[in-house]
Amino acid sequence: MKSINDNQTTYACTPKLILDGTPTDLNPVTYDATKTPVLTGMSKRFGSVLGGETVVFEGTNISDTATTVVLIDDRPCTVTAQTTTSVTCTTSDKPYRPDVPRLSIHQDGFGNVATQGKTFLYVSKWSDS
Repeated sequence: MKSINDNQTTYACTPKLILDGTPTDLNPVTYDATKTPVLTGMSKRFGSVLGGETVVFEGTNISDTATTVVLIDDRPCTVTAQTTTSVTCTTSDKPYRPDVPRLSIHQDGFGNVATQGKTFLYVSKWSDS
């Protein structure tokens, strides 16, 4: 995996597949910032471990027609609406399991949304049963 450390809006590279120690060049790919969905904010950063919370993820270059899968800590967040600037979903419950918070938003044909380190945290609220 290669990290891009510059401010260019496009970047081309040729990925390699290494199988049994033998490298093979694959077809060149180009990263284009204007085609990459990017998460810029969310309606809430915390939600109950009981689930049922509505979260709106806001961003740029989001497809309003692509099949979108949102996973929060590997738990599905059911997509209920999406536009060119947002994806709305309803959280699942999350049984206790110590882990590092993870957020993944994938759009078919576009790949993963660049979450830029943003996460949603499941919490046990004092008011939860």
